[in-house]
Amino acid sequence: MVAPRRPVAGLIALLAGALLAASCGLSDVRSGVVADRSAPIVADQVGGPDASDDFTPAEPDPGEAQVDDPVTDTPLVPDDAMGEEQLDIPDIDPADIDPNAIDFGSAKPERDYDDFLLASLADIERWLQAEFEPAFGLPYEPLQGGVYAGYPGRTDIPGCGEPTTDYELLQLAVAFYCPAGDFIAYDDGDLSLLTELASQFGPATIGIVLAHEYGHALQQRSGALRLNLPTVATEQQADCISGAWASRAAAGLAPGVPFTDTDVRAGLISMIRVQDPVGADPTAPGGHGSGFDRVGAFQTGFNQGLGRCAQLIDDPLPLTPLAFLSGDDQINQGNAPFGFGQDQLFSFLLPDLNAYWDEEVDSLFPNFQPLTAVAVSSLDEIECDEPRGYAIFGAELCSATDTVFIIEPILREVYDAQGDFGPGFLLGVVWAEHAQISNGSQATGEARQLRNDCLVGAWVDTLIPDPTTGQLPQPRAQDRGSSVSPGDLTEAILTAIVIGDRDSDSDVLGSAFEKVDEFRRGALNGIDACM
Repeated sequence: MVAPRRPVAGLIALLAGALLAASCGLSDVRSGVVADRSAPIVADQVGGPDASDDFTPAEPDPGEAQVDDPVTDTPLVPDDAMGEEQLDIPDIDPADIDPNAIDFGSAKPERDYDDFLLASLADIERWLQAEFEPAFGLPYEPLQGGVYAGYPGRTDIPGCGEPTTDYELLQLAVAFYCPAGDFIAYDDGDLSLLTELASQFGPATIGIVLAHEYGHALQQRSGALRLNLPTVATEQQADCISGAWASRAAAGLAPGVPFTDTDVRAGLISMIRVQDPVGADPTAPGGHGSGFDRVGAFQTGFNQGLGRCAQLIDDPLPLTPLAFLSGDDQINQGNAPFGFGQDQLFSFLLPDLNAYWDEEVDSLFPNFQPLTAVAVSSLDEIECDEPRGYAIFGAELCSATDTVFIIEPILREVYDAQGDFGPGFLLGVVWAEHAQISNGSQATGEARQLRNDCLVGAWVDTLIPDPTTGQLPQPRAQDRGSSVSPGDLTEAILTAIVIGDRDSDSDVLGSAFEKVDEFRRGALNGIDACM
């Protein structure tokens, strides 16, 4: 998000550098292979919370609008975004394993997730035997060249244009599919990104990566790889295919592949970890898209299945801009300074939120009253008889007095860990809640919280500049003077993932998947999608 228009504008918000992986596919290094390091996306709009027509403008009734479930003390800055949990890799039934599914070579370090991957690949082949032809209209041909695990010292992996694959090249690619030999290779070395992801988030992350590479194998079979499409188009489809398989596993339809809500959450995080660098052009050769887009393609496959993925070559998902639009934008890497001073984060973020709700959508929320922000350094400084329970988000809402208490230490921690649109998303939730209260919304519990996520997305929708002109959407109630920067959308969904319920049965704030889905729905379709 950029500050008010000046000769040189400063931006707000990007995903923290610590959560970005260098995005350099093997296809950038040597022709003939398709690597997995990044891929574009944009999720479909799946239906939102079930609170059908409680949005009719009405005199606010704070008693009726109370949220049933309190906002919980979910940590906003967890270790490695999720790695504070103890990972438990269950034993796999040998009957569900195809021991020949992966060529491990003679000296591969044994991993506790090897059996999980063997079961995953066996199921992917079984799944495609059943569903590829109905989706793509062609009979499925199994992978002919196999799957290879690479590690230091291994020299017998087939090459793609060369006699063999150098391990250093595989390290750079992380994983790739070779159309010439119809094989897949992945880096299983101690320092591999995949090994790191599996250690932090569980083996499902590698299963998703391998399903993505199978997506490229399907493109070879369908002819998509021979169409000279932009890299981002084929990567988008491959991410969708990985999401379709993850949905099958999450539904318990993949024998020997335990796949929980935690694994779905890990899949979303892994999509973000391999996004294009902020400032890159996703449509350039080798481009794959933002984390926001990658997660969206994954969710499209998860929600709509392999048949929708098959359509993406002719009917691609939209892409969000990643390129910097000003010199300051590039210098600051999209991060506005934290604070309330001129051109600092809160000096334009808070007025913009008020302007959006009070002026831009005033016909839908006629009783909305702008919030007055009060900065505090501790919870003891908050003076509110009826707090809404959002202090853990760093901004306690006191709708009775139209006041929001900005708890600087909490938001500073989020800012430092995740970038400056981490606080932007959390404050957006608080303003959305205030809007619901003003409108007399009767939604409660998880449905209410998910509506807030969608409404935050609707606010952001008005701040996304055209990727070619840099102009904001028109018409506008007024020139509010802010816009999102490259990476802001990814940072928002990361924050949604971090604060979401750890499983889909908690029904407090909504699961990570549900929260991201709702935010994307609002950001891509505007406020009407949230009503």
